[in-house]
Amino acid sequence: MTEFEIFSKEEVTKILLELGIPANLQGFRCLKSCILKVINRPSLLRKVTRDLYPKVGEEFSIDGMVVERSMRHSTEIGYNKTGFKALSNLFNADVKWNYKPTSSELIALIAEYIRFEADKIGISQKPFDA
Repeated sequence: MTEFEIFSKEEVTKILLELGIPANLQGFRCLKSCILKVINRPSLLRKVTRDLYPKVGEEFSIDGMVVERSMRHSTEIGYNKTGFKALSNLFNADVKWNYKPTSSELIALIAEYIRFEADKIGISQKPFDA
């Protein structure tokens, strides 16, 4: 496992916990897997329901629809707990989230943040597809 992979896993876990998403839920594991896949292959965001969710479903032996539903449930719980204030803290922005971001928005935001932070501290990652 590369330094970048270790950094990514640690950061994604910390962020999801800060967002108030319980680690014991299936949606937590699905979100984490989706984010890690998107960090390495951003093009997966183009077809989340057709490509990304089924890939994660295979990993956990569940259907892609179950992946989507479990992530939606987990984000709902996290948003109700914290209002996702941690997202504003991540980006040092004084932005209040007036709505619960969709799972794909959340995946994209966190993946982009992880890539940016890794670049900032000088951790190299293998080139990814566009």
